Amino acid sequence: MTHTLCSSVLMIVFTVPVFAQWIHIRTVPIIASNQGEFHPSLARGMGNLSISFDDPFGAPFINPAKASLTTGTMLFTSPTRNSWSNKQGRSVFSTQGSSFYPGAALNSVPLGTLFKAENYFGGAMFAYQEFKSERSQNASPWINSIDAAPMTRTDIASNTFLFGLFGLTIPDTRVSIGVNASWAELSAIDGVNLLYPSATDIKQDGKAWEVKIGALGELPDGDRLEFVAGRGVSQATHEVSYQNFRGPAFGIVKELNKDETREWLLHTAYSRPLGERWKIAAALSVNWKDHPKIPNYALANIPRDPGNSTAYNIGIAPSRSSERSFWGFEYVYEPITTNTWAEAGEQRLPPPNQSLPAEFKTVENFFDFSNHIVRVGHSSAAKLDWLDYRFGAQLHFYNYKLHQIDNIARTTRNFATDWLETTLSGGLTARIGSIRLMYTLQLILGNGLVGTTSQRFASTADGGLIRELANFLPAPSGDLVVDGITLVTQQLVFMYVLE
Repeated sequence: MTHTLCSSVLMIVFTVPVFAQWIHIRTVPIIASNQGEFHPSLARGMGNLSISFDDPFGAPFINPAKASLTTGTMLFTSPTRNSWSNKQGRSVFSTQGSSFYPGAALNSVPLGTLFKAENYFGGAMFAYQEFKSERSQNASPWINSIDAAPMTRTDIASNTFLFGLFGLTIPDTRVSIGVNASWAELSAIDGVNLLYPSATDIKQDGKAWEVKIGALGELPDGDRLEFVAGRGVSQATHEVSYQNFRGPAFGIVKELNKDETREWLLHTAYSRPLGERWKIAAALSVNWKDHPKIPNYALANIPRDPGNSTAYNIGIAPSRSSERSFWGFEYVYEPITTNTWAEAGEQRLPPPNQSLPAEFKTVENFFDFSNHIVRVGHSSAAKLDWLDYRFGAQLHFYNYKLHQIDNIARTTRNFATDWLETTLSGGLTARIGSIRLMYTLQLILGNGLVGTTSQRFASTADGGLIRELANFLPAPSGDLVVDGITLVTQQLVFMYVLE
């Protein structure tokens, strides 16, 4: 049995991959937009600092209890554009044909508020997101394609997001408790269209929700302790249409793929001042993920069903601050174990295996990750009293070993790979009375169109693959080949602050 490159795109809403808490799993360096990153954030322009820096605008979306640090009321909109370009790049190939993807762009327009009144605090946000991606569909490899002109199609769709937050500070204490919840209707996840080369049409229909409960305690001597527990669920279907060029089923053929994931979160962090300027912080996050259904993509012609993962973030972060500047440093160790498999009930098995139980595991994949994250970020007041600037960098080192067992062929395979994802960011903040204007630019390098050196049709050095918002669980069949693409994120925040 030949096992080609398999990919899984699991949708998570309002989870920011670069922050602690939700931990996203990737086994290939695939390019795709960070669709959930559209709320206001200073940390995004400071190398994604998440432990050493309390982001006054982004922290309530990570830990709802941190909205207690808000003063007054903030009204905001934060238009965000995520884009990547592959105009000079390569095509994506499968046995059903190939497609060329020039790139993708997502434009998000959120409207929201955060407020605090006496012992109560809260917030709300609505966001509309538009997705646009062009692709040129080439002819099937099974017919003479010299005279067959490629068909160009523009994929346009939209998503909507809702977010709510409420909490209170317990009277006569320094303890705050908060809860937030988010809901999304999804018809466009960047990367899904790339996983079905030669498809004539792709219709996505998904829903996702998330709930978090957070607590924040101010201890004596300025120490701070926080806890977060969360639950997230997403479900989606991909209705994919193909032009069949072979056999009696000549014409348009449709297939329906389901994508589901469920996960739990526990997170805790502690910080302590060291003198007037220095502070030390540490954080621990644990995720338990259950993947009851993983789609069967055109580039992964093996039905793959359940899977589960356990992921950890263990971080330490010193920082130094003064009246006009801040420096933060973070190191995070990220061990992860993931197990995915295919079941006999989902496959057409060769003789004499037709009588195997439906739940029999035909292929098992065991991933063992040892990832590392290094961050540095800085913010400072400029010579102009009304202007601040910030910059930072993040290095995310991915490293894992795969042990694959084929229970039909009775063979095993071991595979190991590693890569580096680099994030560079910066921004400006202007204060004009009660108005805040913020601009952030973020560049992510090290990902791109992905293939392996041992495949004929699934993207090779002459082809490519993709990525989405959260987890990627393919089992590569050979050494990875990456055509690098830069993901560009730009955000402009308009905020009105009522003290």
